[in-house]
Amino acid sequence: MDLQSTAELLDSLGIALCAFDAQERTVLWNASFLRLFPEHDGHVHAGEPYSHNLRRFYLERLAPEDLPYIDRFIADGLQRFRSQAQPFVFSHHGRWLRVAVAPRPQGGQVRVWLQVGAQGEDTDSRPAPLTVHPNVLPASGTQQMLEDMGEAATVMDAEGHILLANDRFLALYGLPSRAALQGSTYTQIVQRLWAAAPHAQERAQRDEDVAAALRDAALFAGAPFELPLPGRRWLRVAMNRSAGGQSYALHADISRIKRSESELRASEQQLRVLAEQLRSETQRDLLTGLLNRRSLHTLLGELSGQPGPHALLFIDLDGFKAVNDQAGHAAGDQVLRRVAARLTRCLRQGDTLVRLGGDEFVVVLPHCTEAPARRAAGHIIAALQDRPFALESGASFRVGASIGVRLFGGGSEPAEALLADADRACYAAKRAGRGRVELAPAGGQVSPCASPTAP
Repeated sequence: MDLQSTAELLDSLGIALCAFDAQERTVLWNASFLRLFPEHDGHVHAGEPYSHNLRRFYLERLAPEDLPYIDRFIADGLQRFRSQAQPFVFSHHGRWLRVAVAPRPQGGQVRVWLQVGAQGEDTDSRPAPLTVHPNVLPASGTQQMLEDMGEAATVMDAEGHILLANDRFLALYGLPSRAALQGSTYTQIVQRLWAAAPHAQERAQRDEDVAAALRDAALFAGAPFELPLPGRRWLRVAMNRSAGGQSYALHADISRIKRSESELRASEQQLRVLAEQLRSETQRDLLTGLLNRRSLHTLLGELSGQPGPHALLFIDLDGFKAVNDQAGHAAGDQVLRRVAARLTRCLRQGDTLVRLGGDEFVVVLPHCTEAPARRAAGHIIAALQDRPFALESGASFRVGASIGVRLFGGGSEPAEALLADADRACYAAKRAGRGRVELAPAGGQVSPCASPTAP
């Protein structure tokens, strides 16, 4: 039977159906769905994200004071939608509805809603609350049964007033005696605990979590939820509703689990930061902070297939060996960092400066023809020769540069081939007298004509 036929069959039984695809978009629905959820009539449409469906649902049911939390309620509703495995029950438009879910073979899910109620009860109205004396909690064998349970447990009437609670519940919520429960709802008990919490910062931090639990999640019987308590404590509460309108709940302390989850998230975040730092370090030169050869290969691979021309300037410093020989490698490192800073000031927006290693640098000029590339190279040479590089020791050295230019683009050329061509051109510039620019055309033969050093 296809999905449309199934929807029509369920319609004849008064069962609502709505189907969603793997991207959580609405596929189809039946008339009973619109009867139980009239806010969707005339608005729901094929392809609508489930989150939009939820927003209308909550706009229909939320009190004005709860509207500031609507985005959180929607987020929690999406989580229930994605994780639901068992049916749960909730009230909407005065009806109690049980919702169940089944996966679709092609991805997504089908959800069905059945109106439920106790036998002989008007299923179009909320179950009548159990009458409870305001000052006396019922005492019976049920109390002993609760005490024999392994978890904190409560029984509540249809309005949420606590009728029975075991000792584990009192200890878990820090209540001195059962007298503290008289006439109180579960929500009031939790709110009093937070009102008495000593740290205002914690109250403010957990306000949305408390609202999401008490004003929304607790209304879906059969769908466990998590609730924060003062002192960085967390509880997992599983509410269930009986046919007579009463509800019962099991409460478990999951503080240790939540702390472990928090520590795990913090560790994962730290690992992500470290991984990013490591990735950055593997792509950058440790001495100058510039991009390194690995990053250059990636950049050249991306640019070589794009329409050009682009220009690669291979820069080899002139006179740098004297720095290391006369002042030592620490002084050489100082000069290299200052050369990198001076070269950076020569770049246009979009240009990239790379340190290959030693005293070799590369500048990549995207969308640059021969004449502008030669001018840029000349400007770099002039900038380096403009003034000496002063060291912290008081010594100073003059350092120049020879530059080989290689144009590329419009075809896939290996990065190593581009670098080799530009390196040969740079070597030719050194042989021709240093402080010069040489052009290497595709194929690696250096142009016989050297440009002047002036920009």
